[in-house]
Amino acid sequence: MADKWNLTPDQWSNVLTNEATPETVAKNLLKGDYLPWNEILLQKSEQGETTLDMGSGRGENSAMLARQGRRATLLDWSQENIDYSKRLFQLMSLEGEFFRADMTKPLPFKDNTFDMVFSCGVFEYFTGDTIRSILKEAFRVSRKRVIIMVPNALSIPYRLGMGYMKATGKWHWGGEVPSYTLKPHFESIHNTKITEFSVGTRHSLDFLTMPGGGTLRRACTKLFNLKDHSSPAFLRQGYLLITIAEKMG
Repeated sequence: MADKWNLTPDQWSNVLTNEATPETVAKNLLKGDYLPWNEILLQKSEQGETTLDMGSGRGENSAMLARQGRRATLLDWSQENIDYSKRLFQLMSLEGEFFRADMTKPLPFKDNTFDMVFSCGVFEYFTGDTIRSILKEAFRVSRKRVIIMVPNALSIPYRLGMGYMKATGKWHWGGEVPSYTLKPHFESIHNTKITEFSVGTRHSLDFLTMPGGGTLRRACTKLFNLKDHSSPAFLRQGYLLITIAEKMG
């Protein structure tokens, strides 16, 4: 992959910020509108613990954690994204630390700086060697656990929706490559306990934007009684694949 994200920092910032303003995101978070993967991050951390968000984008994951008492640090390669995150934290009266840096290079932190290191929606733009290199750094700066979240290749609605949007020129997310599993990459790091599952089946239906997609979304939601929750998705049909590695010893 010639360009690790297939989009420039400015292009990524435009994609992310055009979806919602900091004011809109802050309003939703203050109402407690959390996504299933937000709940996973909460379950895997405790009040007062330190967290590092690698490739933090707009910063909503870290803002949610900070609101629940975590000490959040955000790292992104786009200054525009960092500025967006700072504004979001300001609107929510939250404290955080912000770093502009490239996560494919050595991280600007000492060993065991954070209790939890996580990344959501970034690793799908990297190749195998780069993934293993980033994970090595993530585990170096993490005391307890590393959590990586990427689009799930087994999610049928998501894959159908992606195919349609790419065919019609409506896909804005660069060279995103979903994963069936990240376990082989995590297994290159010794002394860890790895678990993997998917969440967000209802969210995967949002990708069905083709003609008739709305009817299909409503039918599937009713037929399977789909709701947003953080439990592992049935038949691993959740939108996001979540890989969690606890450091042992």
